[in-house]
Amino acid sequence: MDRFESLRTTLPTVFQEANSDEDVATKESDAFTKFVTSLYCIICVVGITGNLLVAIVLLRVPSLRSNTSDFLVHLSLVDFMACVMVIPAYLLPNTHSPPNPGFFGEFWCRFYTSGFLFWFFTMTSVLGLTVVNLERYVAIVHPHKYKIIFIKRNKYIMIAACWGCSTLSKSYNWFIFEEDEVVGCHFKGWSNRGAQAAFGLFTFTVQFFAPFTVMIFAQLKVISTLNRQVKMLATRTASLGVNPINQDKMWQLRASQTLVKTLLACVITFGVCWIPNQVWFLLFNFGVPLNLGGPDHHLTVILAVGNSCVNPVIYTMTNKPFRKGIRELFCKQRDSNQVTDGVATGTVSQTVSNTQKQ
Repeated sequence: MDRFESLRTTLPTVFQEANSDEDVATKESDAFTKFVTSLYCIICVVGITGNLLVAIVLLRVPSLRSNTSDFLVHLSLVDFMACVMVIPAYLLPNTHSPPNPGFFGEFWCRFYTSGFLFWFFTMTSVLGLTVVNLERYVAIVHPHKYKIIFIKRNKYIMIAACWGCSTLSKSYNWFIFEEDEVVGCHFKGWSNRGAQAAFGLFTFTVQFFAPFTVMIFAQLKVISTLNRQVKMLATRTASLGVNPINQDKMWQLRASQTLVKTLLACVITFGVCWIPNQVWFLLFNFGVPLNLGGPDHHLTVILAVGNSCVNPVIYTMTNKPFRKGIRELFCKQRDSNQVTDGVATGTVSQTVSNTQKQ
């Protein structure tokens, strides 16, 4: 009887502790979900507004227009779309659509639900950044080839190639997902562990290792070439005296160094943002017991996607001509809106000067 009474008094305590542990786990899960959601919101706000600002400034400010700016505009627009795709992928409620085995359902499963569209834009961003660095590499290390390679037609071909290569590299989503009339859109799985490991190695190489290696190599060669040119020009100026031509060349070299510093910051940030996600995914496909969709995986995805929103911050912080372009664009618009007696105040001095000349 005493044992029964002891058991009767102990069981409620055990159940209370179990319920308490479940409540704590639920609260921690809810807190982490809110934290992740807030990070995705920051990515969306900063990425969408920042990349749109970069594209507008580079397109509207004449002093910033160049082949490099065209590639940067392309990169900003792709990053803009990647940040937009965060909204349906990670911010909207994850409601599982009912099975739709028809043509449209199959297409939607492989094109959108599989994650193809979202990761397509991130891959295009990676390739776009690689092309920007290669453009600077050819311009500085092989200037005699620059005008031959980077003509207008070839520039558009390179941009189109980024989209085409991204489509090919992410096309596996079309084959590893399918629409089922019972469970709906789902991951089919791999035929064997070797196929999964090969897929992981392919993704790591194409999406991160190869582009990152190319960008680092290009940056090192560009920095070495610029430093050598600056030293040669400084020595020539010291021996021959101040020469307007040499001064102009020195100014061009300094401007190139500024842009290279900006791109180097973008490359380093790319490595920091993408290494955790790509290493995690590689280990997962190699059979390491990791939780796909768990907290650690979510944080690596946030870092990777966050790379699409930091480039505008880097442009603003490291590139003085870009900051000047922002002021020029918005101050000019503000001045053009201030009108006195039917004449824009921004052109009054010019009008008076022209009148005096007449």
